[in-house]
Amino acid sequence: MKVYRYCLTVIFTMLLFACDKETEGLSKITVPYDITLEGGETVLVELGSPYEEPGYAASGENETDVTNTVVVSGTLNTGTIGRYTLRYTVNNPEGAITVAKRTVIVFDPATPTGFYKVSADSYRTSPPSSEYASEPRLLVYQEESGAYFISDFFGGYYSVGRGYGAAYETGGSVKINKAGEVSLSRSSLTPWGDQFSSVTGTYNADTQVFEIDLVWESGYTFHLILIKE
Repeated sequence: MKVYRYCLTVIFTMLLFACDKETEGLSKITVPYDITLEGGETVLVELGSPYEEPGYAASGENETDVTNTVVVSGTLNTGTIGRYTLRYTVNNPEGAITVAKRTVIVFDPATPTGFYKVSADSYRTSPPSSEYASEPRLLVYQEESGAYFISDFFGGYYSVGRGYGAAYETGGSVKINKAGEVSLSRSSLTPWGDQFSSVTGTYNADTQVFEIDLVWESGYTFHLILIKE
């Protein structure tokens, strides 16, 4: 569940002076509505299954329920594998707009797509690494045949383990061949402006476990064991 508040508009009237007459200005504070998404920001839907909205709510001043004013938009085709975005928009009477977004992943259950926990046995360069003690959660989903996006090549080492937050996640894509061997497809830029140069390892379709080494250009290697939830 996440509460969104994207903007705060404050409108001030001007103080006007004319000869000996003074007009006092008035202030008005406009507070945008809040939107709460139930079920999380990312939802997985099996290929061919109907999408069931997890739910949402909107509230105004004094917790007034304004859910019926939310407009949901976006294109979703559960018959085609892919990543889709739904937008939830609500306006308050003064025109302040609040927008929340939900990602919907349509996937083939026979593929590695899903949420994974990063095993506490994972490490950076050499074990142990206490940053993985809480076993951070990652998302893996199919981008195209044989190619899968992993939400954080660091495995949550910085975002969760060191508490730096989501800005320190670096996503990327890997290829998985028929033998289960994993290799790098592409890497996003890290917060430090460089990339990952290689990915090696395996995906075991029977146990639904990745064991991979991701080499960061900075010189560190992240050995990740990803276990499907």
